[in-house]
Amino acid sequence: MLRVALRPRFLGLLALMIVATIVCGLLAGWQWDRAHRALTDKADGPQQIGDIREVVGVGDAVTNEMVGDIVTADGRFAAGEQVLVPGRKIEGEDAVIVVTAFLVELEDGTEARLPVARGWLPAEDVTGEDGMLDPSLAPATPAGEVHLSGRLEASESASGGVVDGVAREIATPLLVNEWGSPMYAGYLSLDEAEAPLSALPAAESQFSRGLDWQNIGYSFQWVAFGVFFLYLWWRSVRTAYRDELDDRREEVERLLAEASDDGPRPGPSAGPDQNSGAAPADRAAADRTAGADHAAGLAPSGVAPSSRPAPQQNPDKDV
Repeated sequence: MLRVALRPRFLGLLALMIVATIVCGLLAGWQWDRAHRALTDKADGPQQIGDIREVVGVGDAVTNEMVGDIVTADGRFAAGEQVLVPGRKIEGEDAVIVVTAFLVELEDGTEARLPVARGWLPAEDVTGEDGMLDPSLAPATPAGEVHLSGRLEASESASGGVVDGVAREIATPLLVNEWGSPMYAGYLSLDEAEAPLSALPAAESQFSRGLDWQNIGYSFQWVAFGVFFLYLWWRSVRTAYRDELDDRREEVERLLAEASDDGPRPGPSAGPDQNSGAAPADRAAADRTAGADHAAGLAPSGVAPSSRPAPQQNPDKDV
């Protein structure tokens, strides 16, 4: 199999697979570095990373490098664009989060919406007499230009819609359908909340929990891809080697079969006259011809008799 592996075709394929494996190794190291850097940053606590317009673009994903870090935003709250997000457990109470749209002016003069989690309330504070949540009982949005500071968080996964001002998650795909676009992909959780709201704890960020393991998993996946490329080359060499063995075995079997078909065969059966091989009738005809020739003074072979004169008898000699 080594001779098959050293052929130019398989050596070229090996070089290609090695390049692919190196690329996979570099990507695995990059993912590992991202996970390690994110863990280190979180161990040091939230970082001040500046104005949101300089940190992330409108619609861009909030990555694990920036999630949980502190950003600032200047603008104004949009009146009438507010939802309640129930179903949270904070400090042992059934909590409801108040999320309001915040308008941020961009460089081109347009305004982009940034969902802002202003804080939370006990569910009973925003529950009407009918036992249903009533968004009108939530604190009113501040008026005028406002400077905000808070943790940048990623959008939660959407599993429902917005019904009567109540949403199940802080999910920007739901809010953009409710409030309109353009909109940032993440949301801002305020550091400080105005009474009667309370600031959300950092643990409410579902995105920050588990994402580091996701990057670590990606790094292991790239390693597996690199090993697979080398295995693919070895499998190709092994398959070619086995195919050649099968072809040689079939060729040997064919030659052996042809050799057995070309073996010695029995000769013709011996006739009555093994010397001449002629039939009895032919021999009789030949004998008659030889007799006739002899009677005519010819040798049986067809040659004239000797020309020497026959000895003459002396008539005068007494007998």
